Amino acid sequence: MTGTSSLLDAVHVVLVRPQTAGNLGSVARAMKNFGLRRLTIVESQIGSMVDAFQMAVHAHDVLDGARHLDDVATAVVDARWVVGTTNRPPAGVQVMTPREVVEAIGTRGPPTLLFGGELHGLTQSELLHCHVASMIPVTTTQSSLNLAQAVCVYAAELFAVHGATHADHLVLPAVPMADTNLMHRLEVALANLLDDSSYRDATRPKNALAELMQPLWRANLTDDEVRAWLTALNKAVQRPR
Repeated sequence: MTGTSSLLDAVHVVLVRPQTAGNLGSVARAMKNFGLRRLTIVESQIGSMVDAFQMAVHAHDVLDGARHLDDVATAVVDARWVVGTTNRPPAGVQVMTPREVVEAIGTRGPPTLLFGGELHGLTQSELLHCHVASMIPVTTTQSSLNLAQAVCVYAAELFAVHGATHADHLVLPAVPMADTNLMHRLEVALANLLDDSSYRDATRPKNALAELMQPLWRANLTDDEVRAWLTALNKAVQRPR
């Protein structure tokens, strides 16, 4: 049982710009239903939390334990596998179903699951900074799900595969992926190098740098691999004597 608890405890649910207190409470209830505890709320658009606690039946502890932050980068600073949920994935980003995400835990470790707000979801830039995007298979006649419903789908899949009866089957990665803080340092180093070149003067799309970084997010680089890239990029901006 301990192995299951530690895995589910490590799964991180991040709600970005949630707008409805009732949805937030329903998210907390769904998490409690399936053994998830770790909740972070980023750029909350919610005023009163009364409805949230009313909807969070037997899950007030999840709401009480939630972190409230002002930006996504801080929420995922220590994450080693970030999964952005969407029904509009950017071109080139690897896309997985919820079941594929859960099955990949054996090699990638517990995910940080990003869910966008009820109206507009995650931005394209936020999705480009995820290792993978994830879509719930739905009918084309109604492709969007309620926020709490979406969280419930992932939570149910997690518990079905890694619930109490499956505790002994977890195999964590032998070499963990680099955390997002290290990946963002790599992005800064790349930006510094490009800013010192003719690339800076060209007309580029708003998310050009994030698009350059996306293959590196998909590559699931280790700490040592990212540090090797950082060394190379930092040396590249130094002028030879």
